[in-house]
Amino acid sequence: MMKSGTTFLVVESVEKAVKFYTEKLAFDIVELATEKNSGEKEQVTYAHLRKGKCYLMLRTPHIEELAEFSFIKRCASRSVGIFVEMKKGLEKYFKKCEQKGVIIIQSIKNEDWGYKTFAIKDPFGLKLVFTQKLEDFKTPENFLHSDVNKDSLTGIKEQDDSILERMIKYLKTLGILRRASKKYSKKWIKSFKK
Repeated sequence: MMKSGTTFLVVESVEKAVKFYTEKLAFDIVELATEKNSGEKEQVTYAHLRKGKCYLMLRTPHIEELAEFSFIKRCASRSVGIFVEMKKGLEKYFKKCEQKGVIIIQSIKNEDWGYKTFAIKDPFGLKLVFTQKLEDFKTPENFLHSDVNKDSLTGIKEQDDSILERMIKYLKTLGILRRASKKYSKKWIKSFKK
């Protein structure tokens, strides 16, 4: 069983990244590592940052990664980003980002999937999406546009195999493994049983 996960970002300048994340996004430094370069000057090569329960590790590329890193950096859209879920204060954090001159690529908006979000870009082109659950969001009445809906659940037990199997079968057509399909389906059924 997994205990935790941390996003690991390879950046061209850890010092520049630390400055952005601490000054503009209010992250705290947990740990730094330095090493001397060929000019005998010390530079930061690793940083571990934290804001609440969101952790980031930043490091410079190793020699064997330089060619790959150079290619990725040249790509216009790297499709690399971080999804940060917040308990509260999304609007306030958005305003702070605006005031500090952070590049906002999407203003606050309510998403169909029950969250309000906004997105920014860091100096290295990485996208950060900040999100907060909508308080008044209701679970959709149809299970992912399938034939199973809220009315299908009326009067059945949570473990009803026929409905559950239909839901699992539908998710498997989307390429989701049985174990994950079963867990998600049970969670969806439970949301209507409250």
